[in-house]
Amino acid sequence: MSISEIYRGIVTNPSVDTKGPQGGVTPSRPDKPNGPSEFQALLEKETHSTINLSQHAETRIRSREIPWNADLEKRIAGGMDQAQSKGSKEALIIAGDIAVIANVKSRTVVTAMDRSQLKERVFTNIDSAVLV
Repeated sequence: MSISEIYRGIVTNPSVDTKGPQGGVTPSRPDKPNGPSEFQALLEKETHSTINLSQHAETRIRSREIPWNADLEKRIAGGMDQAQSKGSKEALIIAGDIAVIANVKSRTVVTAMDRSQLKERVFTNIDSAVLV
């Protein structure tokens, strides 16, 4: 449903109570739904399904020729969701041979590496690790 459709629904709503407190027009309102509105549900879905890439991460993905695709992005987004549910702020997310460091709150991949860059095996400034 688009914004214009929502707006038209409000403006053209024929169920108006004309006996308001000062004789004005008071719109009648349907009962408030128990769950989130359709808009809120869509917003939550879009917010949690997308991830951002920092400029540094984009550079690393290109220079290291990391095979970035929709499936990998979906797995990383799922890892961010898991980390967020546990209260994580900065997470190491490992998806197969690819590892990313992500800022969970902003849903931003800070850097990315493949198996050949994992030789050091030391990750700093993270508060969680997620295997997806």
